[in-house]
Amino acid sequence: MKEKKDLQELSEVIQSANINFLLGSGASTPFLPILGNIEQELNKATNESEREKQYKEYVKGVMLPNKLIVGNKLTADANYNKTKGSYENFFQALSEILIRRKTSILSKQINIFTTNIDIIIETVLENLRLEYNDGFSGRFNPVFNLANFKKTISQRSLHFDHISEIPVFNLVKIHGSLTWKNDKTGGKVVFSHTLDHFNDDLGTKTGAAFNTEYKKILVVNPEESKHLESVLNIYYSELLRMYSSELEKENALLLVMGFSMEDRHIREITLRAAQSNPTLRIYIFCSKKSGDAMVKKMETLQHPNIQIHCTETEGEKYTLDYLTDNVLKKVIGEKIPDKDVE
Repeated sequence: MKEKKDLQELSEVIQSANINFLLGSGASTPFLPILGNIEQELNKATNESEREKQYKEYVKGVMLPNKLIVGNKLTADANYNKTKGSYENFFQALSEILIRRKTSILSKQINIFTTNIDIIIETVLENLRLEYNDGFSGRFNPVFNLANFKKTISQRSLHFDHISEIPVFNLVKIHGSLTWKNDKTGGKVVFSHTLDHFNDDLGTKTGAAFNTEYKKILVVNPEESKHLESVLNIYYSELLRMYSSELEKENALLLVMGFSMEDRHIREITLRAAQSNPTLRIYIFCSKKSGDAMVKKMETLQHPNIQIHCTETEGEKYTLDYLTDNVLKKVIGEKIPDKDVE
């Protein structure tokens, strides 16, 4: 997105929109790998041995590195620091957008829908001291409930009793999270601060030992069949419904980055919303290499409210930094209108 006209248009849309982001595995690179190959290999697996092999790659490549984040053992890891820095710039830019948005009708909230199961976003938001809802409530034993989303936070000044709304990010992890685990009685999802419900040696276990421990992690598996535990199945359906509901709101805005739209469930919901809600605007950011495929997948000829924006050169990847520097910061530079929504 390099045209001044496009930036001005997005700036105006942001002023009056219910803002949503959809982030995929591409947002957490280079620290964590893109899941494309793992998904393809899992879908091609013809027996349990092949499937277990791919799951172990998933565990080693995507899950276990998060143990190092919890243990604060990545201070010298260049890839982690780059990814963390990218998220920090991203959320700082979004926070400034919310603060500058002067409308009194819309709340100062942004929904971050993500299929990522890692804990980088939560870590960054806490380090930046930004307010966020992740669906959990409680201090000693946080419990997940969809009702915990969409809470607004206001601050009253000490001396003059002025009340102002604080920007809040709703972090909606559609495919679950490494921090999710079953409570002892079952039926509820509780928060695991230490990720102690799976061990560092999970990637070396085999057969029943591997399957038993792997099932303790409440995440949607990266394969087409998406084998789900019963408790997660309920939340997965509800989170998809929440995603659909947000896109059906008047003047909804969806910005997609690092997501290939290969997930059939999410793609169908997005296309259905684009067709049924003429006020919905969707901007999908991807590399020039994948642009043509994205145009076909999202049927842009049938959906004029979907725009595909690609990098300028063939080999350039659309990273979180690219989105922040070339879109979000320039939108801020366009001076988001101060007028209230009419």
